[in-house]
Amino acid sequence: MTRGAALALGLVTPLGPPPPGSPSATSPGAPHLWTLRADPQSAAAPYVGVIGDSTGSQLAIGLADRLHHRDVGVVVATVGGCQPTDVKFTFQDPEYLRSHPNCTRDAPELQREMTARYFPEVVIWSDVMEWSDIEDAYGRNVAAGTDEWQRRIMEGWDRLLARLGDPHVALILPNWWADSAPDSPSVFSVERQRALFRSWAERHADLVTVVDLKPVVCPDGPPCGQTIGGVQVRSDHVHYTPEGARLAAEKIMNDVAELRSLHGPASTAS
Repeated sequence: MTRGAALALGLVTPLGPPPPGSPSATSPGAPHLWTLRADPQSAAAPYVGVIGDSTGSQLAIGLADRLHHRDVGVVVATVGGCQPTDVKFTFQDPEYLRSHPNCTRDAPELQREMTARYFPEVVIWSDVMEWSDIEDAYGRNVAAGTDEWQRRIMEGWDRLLARLGDPHVALILPNWWADSAPDSPSVFSVERQRALFRSWAERHADLVTVVDLKPVVCPDGPPCGQTIGGVQVRSDHVHYTPEGARLAAEKIMNDVAELRSLHGPASTAS
C-alpha cells in the first residue's frame, strides 16, 4: 500500500450513515458503526475508535487520512447531536428531547459494539455537548454547573471510560465557540467545561491524554473566528471545515504518543 492509497468507507451495518458533512450525517436517526480504512487494508490492521458527537465524525475523516498509510483503520461510533455518556441532557429545550430521545441509549450501545468488534487501541473522544442542565431518572432537573451536576457528569465520564475497556483515550477539549462571546454558553462556559474535563482527566492520567486544539481553531482568542490566517477552519460555532479537520488531525497525531507509534503489518510509513 502506498501513501497515496485511497480511503474506503465501509459501513459495518446496512443503511449506515453517510460521511459527515451531509445533512443526514448530523441528524437524528438509527446510528450505526462505520469504518474508514485504507484500500487494501491488512487483516491484522489495528483500529482507532472515535466517539462523541458530530465533531468527532468530522475529525475521523482527518485522522483516517493520516493513518491509512500506517495500515490503521478508523471505526466511528459517534452519534450526531448526542453526548457520548449516559447522562440525559435537556439543553433547556423540550424540542431537543423530542428530536433526540435515545442519546443515552444509542451512544453507549455503539461504544460497546465498537469495543467488542474492533478492540481499538486508541479512542478519540470529541464532545462539545457537556454544558446543559441534566434530567435525572426521576425527571428532576439538575442545573448546569452545580456541585451535584458536576458530580453526575464526572460519574458519567467514569462509566464511559469503563465501557471502553483498556484503550488509551485521547480527550479533545472543547474550544471556544467561533463568532460568539467568550463566556458562551452562558449556563456553563467553555472555559469551565475545559477545567472540568482537565480535572477529570488528571484522575485517569494513565489512560487519558488531553488534546487542546486551541492552536488550530482559536490561537489568539477567545474570542475566536471561523477563519485563522486566511484559512477557514470552522463552518459554524463548533464544527470543522475539511481543512480544519485535517489540521486538527495533525495536532492530535503530534500530541498522542500512542497514535504516533501505531502501525499495522502492511504499514508504509517511514
